[in-house]
Amino acid sequence: MSYLNLIELLQKMGLSPKDLSGEVALITGGGQGIGKELSRALAWLGAKVVIAEIADTGKDVEDLIKSEGGEAVFIKTDVSSEKSMRELFKKSHQIYGKVDILINNAIIYTIGSIKDQPIDNWIKVLNVNLFGAVLGIKLFLPEMLNRKRGVIVTITSDEGTAYLAPYSASKSALQSLGYSLASELGENSGISTFIFGPGLVDTPGGKYAFEKLAPLYKVSFDEFIKLGSAGGFDGMMPVQYCASGFAYAIVHAQEYHGQIIDPFRPLGKFGLLPKINDQKSEESLSITSMSSALEAAIGLKKVLNAVKKETGELNFFARKWMEKVYAKRTSLSIQDWLDTIDDVIKLFKNKDLDTFSTKHEWLLSILRKLEKNFEQTKNDAKGYIKDEENLKEALQVIEYRRKSVEILLNELS
Repeated sequence: MSYLNLIELLQKMGLSPKDLSGEVALITGGGQGIGKELSRALAWLGAKVVIAEIADTGKDVEDLIKSEGGEAVFIKTDVSSEKSMRELFKKSHQIYGKVDILINNAIIYTIGSIKDQPIDNWIKVLNVNLFGAVLGIKLFLPEMLNRKRGVIVTITSDEGTAYLAPYSASKSALQSLGYSLASELGENSGISTFIFGPGLVDTPGGKYAFEKLAPLYKVSFDEFIKLGSAGGFDGMMPVQYCASGFAYAIVHAQEYHGQIIDPFRPLGKFGLLPKINDQKSEESLSITSMSSALEAAIGLKKVLNAVKKETGELNFFARKWMEKVYAKRTSLSIQDWLDTIDDVIKLFKNKDLDTFSTKHEWLLSILRKLEKNFEQTKNDAKGYIKDEENLKEALQVIEYRRKSVEILLNELS
């Protein structure tokens, strides 16, 4: 399967070198993997890039960006050290005068069971992954608030991953940190913050971890990768696809304030996910079947509108909880679900099979999450609603909503 390169992807997403012109982006862990490709992407978009990296590979990325016509500087940094982070703040401002975009990307991980991993592993992982991000926010946020302008991103991953407990716990904490920061900033600070979930991405660090984890899961490396593959990719997502989706979210950070976003959303929006080659799947996406799928999609839209209305009528804390639950369980906010279904309905009406085939695999994956969300909501209701008649009525409504997802899934599967 052939894939597009980073610049081709950015261009196809409607991005240009003017989008971040005059901005300064600081990326911790920018010397390798996702951080490296994101640094290249933001530089191509016009940003001056600060590569905060503990390894000397940061200099290689600086040189690469300059060879591509961008502007970048490598500042050797240990994000777990407050002294090193203060030096990063000082040097970045001496060179560029400000930082507009802070990407808390630096991570380490340790592999092993909870019973076997020493406390030192937990301390090291939390110091880099969590407290490194906290230090960055505390240092760079005040100036952003003074200028009423900025973007801050924390990066999450699947919670509760076996044999990666310190890493997984730190990523869950980063998700919570991102939510707390968004709540504190509100909608009018001028600062946009969101949480990014990359998924399984083809990087050297990722491959090394997956090779070590596969035997612990009692599967081969290829089988392990298939467990986490999504979006139609043949295994792990190529790093340039992740970086381009990430870069799009940064450019449009205001739209994603307070949300979790993954690279599949922007990639799917522009039809950049791989097309399905499986014959059975192609047959299920016939022009004829689009008519019944359209009806099912319209039915689901009505359900989602009802959910949005109900959520909007809740008190502040209940509304925030509900919004977080939807984003966490289904990968999309309620409004993003409505926007996604609107896009799908438009494709069905236009009988645009070619474009839809690029979204099909991703749509199936998030619809399954939405259906599971309604199943989990039933259990939530049983815990909260004590009156039997009210509970019975609530469960009927939730089941109707779950069924609307099931109908669309059946049409598309």
